[in-house]
Amino acid sequence: MNKNEQPILSVRGLKQYFKTGIGRNKLVVKAVDDVSFDIYRGEVFSLVGESGCGKTTTGRTIIKLYEPTDGEVYFLGRRIAAGSLSLKEEIKRIKKETSEKLRSLTDETEKAKLKEDSAKRIAELKKEIEQRKIDTEKEDRELMKKMQMIFQDPVASLNPRMVVKEIIAEGLRIAGEKNDEVITKRVNEMLYTVGLLPEHASRYPHEFSGGQRQRIGVARALAPSPEFIIADEPVSALDVSIQAQVINLLNDLRDEFGITILFIAHDLSVVKYFSDRIAVMYYGKIVEMADKNELFDNPLHPYTRSLLSAVPLPDPLYERKRKRIPYNPSVHDYRFDKPSLREIKPGHFVYANDEEFARYQKELKD
Repeated sequence: MNKNEQPILSVRGLKQYFKTGIGRNKLVVKAVDDVSFDIYRGEVFSLVGESGCGKTTTGRTIIKLYEPTDGEVYFLGRRIAAGSLSLKEEIKRIKKETSEKLRSLTDETEKAKLKEDSAKRIAELKKEIEQRKIDTEKEDRELMKKMQMIFQDPVASLNPRMVVKEIIAEGLRIAGEKNDEVITKRVNEMLYTVGLLPEHASRYPHEFSGGQRQRIGVARALAPSPEFIIADEPVSALDVSIQAQVINLLNDLRDEFGITILFIAHDLSVVKYFSDRIAVMYYGKIVEMADKNELFDNPLHPYTRSLLSAVPLPDPLYERKRKRIPYNPSVHDYRFDKPSLREIKPGHFVYANDEEFARYQKELKD
């Protein structure tokens, strides 16, 4: 990983909002709220946090299963998805501000100039909104086949009516491959790669164990020769012994093919073993981000400390004395001093306001 290189994936101000309820009871759920990070070629970048914090939604939005509400996603230097909420809000603000200023002006020349300037700014914003819509809707198969996803549930993510060969070959067919000999050869190669055999290609998903089904999911993701894989809690539905097999398989594939991985999980013991960098999410926001050793050695945000205190160790003496650190969001007072994700030391970012940032700096020095 060379951070002087251009990131393979850049996420900027990503927001994913969902509306729930009907009529006047509609609510907006901010599943992902202003998330930004870079992932560099060859690294494993992990998103961790409790269930419902927005990890999976982030991954699904990156791979364009969801259309983003706001923010931008760049893959291999190209913008592949972008939302326009902030631009639309800016247009409303300009219109309101212009209307208020016009009421206070009496000079017709000044009024005309103000209207012209406002119309120009609004036209530029509308042009950007249209361009973002085009970038999001545009389907570049050659680019997007370089990004694949391994889903959390190996049962739900495999079509029960398709044999393994067709499941793995589906991505190849969508990418335009029509030669059945080429497809069969590639499917067999992928089955060998994930520790299965060519004779498994004619079987259905229900004929396999959970670990084998997840290996089929990995083979399907690898078939189009991706450069970047989103692994969405790929081991959470598996037994502990099978978890180790799948993680070791991903590690081997990373070394063999140089694949970059966004690893989504809530098991911090797995994350520490497998990751290069870790971002901790809470309620749709990244609250801390750092190299794995730095994060485990110097956790700063109270939620990160709470999360790490919940990690069990196979040591009965340690477990007998281990104390959970509860997290209480009310410790943060953001009414006037607003927080943001700030770099407190090279590569270590924490979500804090001015007062908290100064306190965290003092803790690091001490």
